[in-house]
Amino acid sequence: MKNKYTKGDYLYLSNKKKMEIVKTILFFGVSAALYIAGYVTTGSNKNYLTIAAVLGCLPASKSMVSMIMYMKAKGCSEKAYKVISERIGEQVGDYNLYFTSYDKNYDMSHVFVKGMTMIAFTENDKCSEAGFEEHIKTVLNRDAIKGVNVKVYKDLEKYLVRIEQMQNLENEKNKEEDIRKTLYAVSL
Repeated sequence: MKNKYTKGDYLYLSNKKKMEIVKTILFFGVSAALYIAGYVTTGSNKNYLTIAAVLGCLPASKSMVSMIMYMKAKGCSEKAYKVISERIGEQVGDYNLYFTSYDKNYDMSHVFVKGMTMIAFTENDKCSEAGFEEHIKTVLNRDAIKGVNVKVYKDLEKYLVRIEQMQNLENEKNKEEDIRKTLYAVSL
């Protein structure tokens, strides 16, 4: 059994959510404890422990923003995960990638890259396929990876059929790794 999950693993997102919640509570708890300790010992909030407590709120607030972003990400449903893993294998593709942009966020349940083609499956009905495709092409172009075909599917069966077709294609392993590194860099 794996103890540490990495991006692309099915349980990565849920594990990361739990870790961010614990980290946020811990950071705010330390700040609160410092403030209380300073107030109890001096009878006033005008002390160095209050300054330390206030400064401790900075990483706590940063952690809270991160926690909120992870809480917004829904990830791949268990039903879709079972269908995908039974049909094409658990280690094929990447699960639960949540992409953020200036305008919108894109919740992808599964992403598969083969050669210069990337396909993704989303369970979010509000997800803009064209918006995501354009966003990813722009990000890849900035990393000097040009000519990648990107397609988003909302129908799981069509997505699985496309993966099976793509598995028979010739591939450029080095380009696939470059694409995946860029996708990991721009996702939660």
